[in-house]
Amino acid sequence: MPILVNTYGPKIGACNICGVHGPLTDDHTPPKGCYRPTQVEIRHLTFLLSGVENPPRGRRSQNGVKYRTLCAQCNTDFLGLRYDPSFIEFVNEAARHLRSPLSLPETIVIRGRPQAIVRSLLGHMSAQGVDRYLKGPLTEPLRDYFLDETKPLPADIKVFYWAYPHRVHVMFRDAAYAHLPSGKNCMIWLLKFFPLAFLLAWDEPVGLNHTIHSFEPWRDVAIDHVADLPLNLYGVPPLFWPEAPTRESILMYGQEAIHVAG
Repeated sequence: MPILVNTYGPKIGACNICGVHGPLTDDHTPPKGCYRPTQVEIRHLTFLLSGVENPPRGRRSQNGVKYRTLCAQCNTDFLGLRYDPSFIEFVNEAARHLRSPLSLPETIVIRGRPQAIVRSLLGHMSAQGVDRYLKGPLTEPLRDYFLDETKPLPADIKVFYWAYPHRVHVMFRDAAYAHLPSGKNCMIWLLKFFPLAFLLAWDEPVGLNHTIHSFEPWRDVAIDHVADLPLNLYGVPPLFWPEAPTRESILMYGQEAIHVAG
């Protein structure tokens, strides 16, 4: 039986980021400057991981993944004008290197504005899910951080990124990552699309054995600070990490965990 993925919120409602009640707009994740919009089919993540040969038809979208969940100010003024340009530049520069026919070093460096990149990431991931404004002690700091450019990244949040040379697009939020040997859990959000993957974690996941980078060195810098952001091109995590179970970890996610097929 298909698991329906709802991407179209009401035309008028509460913005997923700021909570203001009013007209809602479509948010594209990732932003359109990172890819050429095409028709896609959105299915629940379980169909990807189970290896079903003929999965049921998913929700079709004519121009990429989009959720009607954000007010115009958060979507246009904050994301479109302030934060997305830095995110798009970072993603497209990584894509240029991954597509290069040249022999590249193990680690490259990309110049970028880490605070703007992270805010763009958080804004688009917050857009996922219809009627998801409800905030708690973990997500209130994200809202305040997004809306106030002077705030540092909240102390209990870590944001990781790595090269992702695959076409499988995966996205979810509010998932529980469990490390079986230690019995320790943490909440994570995940966004993966060519050429990068991003992992947001409340406390660092135990058993993180992969060589990936984080934005930790720049959590306190100003919004316009430009940094050299390293990116490993070799030894990247497996295709289905961390969403697929391993001998040491499992992930528990809800109805809105998706994968996208072109």
